Amino acid sequence: MKKITLIAGIIVSAFSLSAVAATTAQSGTVKFTTQAEGVQAGNTADYLIGKTWVTTQALDQNGKAIPATDESVAGFFGLADYEKDGTVKMYTPEGKLKLQGDWSFSKDGKTRSLTGKNDKGEVLFTRVVENVKVTPDEYIYRVYPKADDKTHYADIVHKPKAAE
Repeated sequence: MKKITLIAGIIVSAFSLSAVAATTAQSGTVKFTTQAEGVQAGNTADYLIGKTWVTTQALDQNGKAIPATDESVAGFFGLADYEKDGTVKMYTPEGKLKLQGDWSFSKDGKTRSLTGKNDKGEVLFTRVVENVKVTPDEYIYRVYPKADDKTHYADIVHKPKAAE
């Protein structure tokens, strides 16, 4: 029994020391990172985890709705499940798997990176988008149809899927 108590004490001490080491002097907060780089406790990326996000609309730079059938935004419509381990699965609006891979937020939370992979885990592409709004009830990111033209863009709006 003494060995179990001693081992438990060592584990608690080690955890406490690692938490203290992770405390930032400026803010006094403890940050624990997950496997997804930049996804930290208290980070807005946490809002995406544990929910199914549904694309509800796309808006142009003037705030005008872009139809879901428009080829510049059609691929962004559907459902997405962001996992704490840094993986993501995306589905068509009908629920068919269309993409799997990895995701992360930049350390400052300004961008999201998504790396699409095939069934063998081979990288198909990596896309980085600007985060416009990240709250528990809404996720909006910005895409540019032409990479060299920042005056024309589409904001892709997502909301958590309602419980069924």
